[in-house]
Amino acid sequence: MDNQKEQLNSSKYELFILISEISAALWVHIAVFEVTLRNLIHSLLTKISGSEFWWRTPNLLSKRDHLDIMRIEQKLPSDKASVSSYKVMERISLSFWVELCSSRYYEKIWKKIEVEIPSLLERRKDFYSKAREIRNLRNVIAHHGPILRRDLFRDHAYLHELTALLDPELANEV
Repeated sequence: MDNQKEQLNSSKYELFILISEISAALWVHIAVFEVTLRNLIHSLLTKISGSEFWWRTPNLLSKRDHLDIMRIEQKLPSDKASVSSYKVMERISLSFWVELCSSRYYEKIWKKIEVEIPSLLERRKDFYSKAREIRNLRNVIAHHGPILRRDLFRDHAYLHELTALLDPELANEV
């Protein structure tokens, strides 16, 4: 009888631990994708605008997106000399970076990404759709949601595919 109780208690924790392990394994790939996307877009927009603080470029971002970044800047230490673009960048959400790949930013940003990475030519809709799925997966994992309801094999394939489009060498490493 005691053995049966132990098995019941053990199994409820085993599932939780299994889900946590799967989430942790996926998190590595999500982090690689997020940082790769962020660095690529930051690099490209820095080059185009001529400034590391490209988000200050008039009419580049929507009003809402611009305000989101201004809020991030305001939360940083008030010593403006110590504010680096990287300190701002690392606080910008994955959702923001993914939305820069949306149709709203096709002319201002995506077409320039296509020039830098020809393999992305005419793949914006597909890239954006898969990147949104990655963002949704990231949010489910970050908030300890039910990941087993997702198609995790598909999600993993998307992570690899999108990372490979941005940085093929890195994708082979993870």
